[in-house]
Amino acid sequence: MKHIGKIKKLGVYILSLAMIITCMAPGSITAAKQPKLNKKNATAYVGGTVNLKLKNVSKKAKVTWKSKSKKIAKIAKKTKKSAKIKAIKVGKTTITAKYVLGKSKKTLSCKLVVKEKENVTDNTNTEASPAPTQPNATDAPKATDAPKATDEPKATDEPKATEPAEMAWVSTWGTAEEKCDITADAMPKMELNDTTVRQIIRVTTSGSKMRLRLSNQYGKSDVQIRSLHVAKQVEADKSTIDTSTDKEVTFDGYEDVIIPPGEVIMSDEFDFNVNALENVAVSIYFGDTPLNNITGHRGARATTYQVSGNQVSEETFTDYETTTSWFFLADVSLMQPAGSKAVVCFGDSITDGYGTDASYLGKKPDSYTRWGDYFAKRLQANEKTKNVSVINEGIGSNSMMGSYPTDAGKDRFARDLLEHDGVGYCIILFGVNDLDKLQDTSKYDQLLPEYQKMVKLCHDNGIKVYGAPILPFGTSNYYSDASEQVRTMINDWMRSEESEMDGIIDFDKAVADPDNPKNVLKEYTHDDGLHPYDGYEAMADAIDLSLFE
Repeated sequence: MKHIGKIKKLGVYILSLAMIITCMAPGSITAAKQPKLNKKNATAYVGGTVNLKLKNVSKKAKVTWKSKSKKIAKIAKKTKKSAKIKAIKVGKTTITAKYVLGKSKKTLSCKLVVKEKENVTDNTNTEASPAPTQPNATDAPKATDAPKATDEPKATDEPKATEPAEMAWVSTWGTAEEKCDITADAMPKMELNDTTVRQIIRVTTSGSKMRLRLSNQYGKSDVQIRSLHVAKQVEADKSTIDTSTDKEVTFDGYEDVIIPPGEVIMSDEFDFNVNALENVAVSIYFGDTPLNNITGHRGARATTYQVSGNQVSEETFTDYETTTSWFFLADVSLMQPAGSKAVVCFGDSITDGYGTDASYLGKKPDSYTRWGDYFAKRLQANEKTKNVSVINEGIGSNSMMGSYPTDAGKDRFARDLLEHDGVGYCIILFGVNDLDKLQDTSKYDQLLPEYQKMVKLCHDNGIKVYGAPILPFGTSNYYSDASEQVRTMINDWMRSEESEMDGIIDFDKAVADPDNPKNVLKEYTHDDGLHPYDGYEAMADAIDLSLFE
């Protein structure tokens, strides 16, 4: 009996101990192994990278990486345990990793100093430096950076001709992120959860290695991707893919990934042979994903297909719903030879291609007849510019000063210019939505400083910027005498040396009625007066390709 009593007491003791352990907070159990960053301070050179690693990471933890100044350094690639930081421009910033485990929260930080590239090669915290004779677009030397006499190669230096060609990532397609919720027509027609969405993009250069960037910038909750595949589209207005080209895309080696609210993620690189001007289908099978605050782009001008279940590798969809928006796609890059560059076309609905799918004119989506599309075709037809890709950063109804339908032009410009790989040029055709029925010319004084900031940002990042004077709109309901005055003032400034533009692309003269330059030619704009529906090709033909050679 005594033994039984002892056993009972021992059982009670063990049970009590188990209850105490069970009730302990997760943070108490892991207190001995708190998360830590491998670096508290780091240095990188412009164009280089820094790799940060987070130690003692719980499988249940949620980690959010951020750069306090994306103009100085941005998160190029990240996982729960690591982040690759790309140095953009000289300055200081802080990289943070917000670590959340249950109710426990902790923010770890690394102070990053970005310096100008030195003449002496230094591989510490940087990617392989480009061959001196072929700088990357973002590393283009400024006029004041001319090499000194002491920098000339010595007789003992290796001949440059024997050095291997440098390869680098260059964006081949991209779009301007915005909220699709602005209009019901732009939203998915079914809840995203447990559906496959097949989105079509057209690459503008050729390559054999690809990677994708996805964005949940405007989201308020996680976007769960269970599977993502790419394949070549067989026909421009059909869901059919060439299944022999079907390729699974991973994220840090995993098929599924979560995009936290406000975040942008990069896929792993993968082999995928594609030719310039080919259409690529990006098929995403979604898990738990909200149906509001959807980050995407309303003006895809291409058909997006949605079906139930996981059909990422299905050759042809049946029983599908359609929209003409992109969801969560932000950028596609290809590994390119040295000297390859991207041109960002920054604009509003005219750059976005409004009217190219106007049904009342017999037009449909999937026509690829925006001025940027015609521009890409011309670049590919010219041997000296085949290495130049086109990134369309137009958003319909967007203005320089106003936030509708998304961030104001002045606030999104840095993102849309610098988030892409290998940008070497920028064309600015922007501002007409700020000129709607003006009553005086005071708007000019608000707009001018913003254009000047854009030019400076381009030059600070080694990017050539070309000004495109604002198109006429004399027969539209935007017109007033004051509006025309401000348009003329902006265009005159752009064409002047004071603007410091690297060149002018005169779309204005390309579409204007020669008998009345305040108007777009009737044959181009029809009854619209603002958008050159049938003048987009004329705009592209007005571009001097030597500016991009």
